[in-house]
Amino acid sequence: MENLGSAFTFPFHQKEWGLKLFLGSLFLLLGIVGLGIPVVCGYMVRVCQRVMKGEEEKLPEWSDVGVLFVTGVKYVVFLLIYQLPILLLMIPLFSLVTVGAMVDLSGTPAVLLAFYVVGLVFVCVPYTILFVLLLPVITYRFALRERLVDGLDISSVFKDFLRQWPTATLFAIAAVIVKALAGLGILLFVVGILPTLLYSLLVFAALSGFLYRGLPAEAAA
Repeated sequence: MENLGSAFTFPFHQKEWGLKLFLGSLFLLLGIVGLGIPVVCGYMVRVCQRVMKGEEEKLPEWSDVGVLFVTGVKYVVFLLIYQLPILLLMIPLFSLVTVGAMVDLSGTPAVLLAFYVVGLVFVCVPYTILFVLLLPVITYRFALRERLVDGLDISSVFKDFLRQWPTATLFAIAAVIVKALAGLGILLFVVGILPTLLYSLLVFAALSGFLYRGLPAEAAA
């Protein structure tokens, strides 16, 4: 529980935390044109790595932007691979909806479309819940060596999750809650939507790092 509280408070105990949050918010703003998101994702990985190593200063400087960009691109691609099954299942649905918008679907085609939508829900919802629960583990496994193969080792991901599943579940739920608050803009009138969103990402990165540190010594690679 101590680590849970630390994940929520650590950004405000770092050197020049205000400036670092401000610069991160600017990169998020650049996300409108697609440039800032990889840099922020790379920064998240750096934060996770520092927490994993137990470093006192967990918020790095916004330097080596090119390196952060490359790391972030790899992380984004890494997450997209996990979302690939859902994306592939969505293609037939988009095709059917597009056809339905041009012609009148009735009778058997309409029934098949309805069945497909229901089946898609029954597949996507459990898969999404599982992905959310595993995401902190998936993230720290990527952060270990920044290799896609480490995070895509499903067997190792499940083993790590099961080693401390109560904590992993709690951290995953906490990450969802703080991201939801940022997404809804509940704190909008207090500190602004961009710093709030950045804060939620930093909390998630720290939770992932602390989860790694909770592994048994023989399991931590």
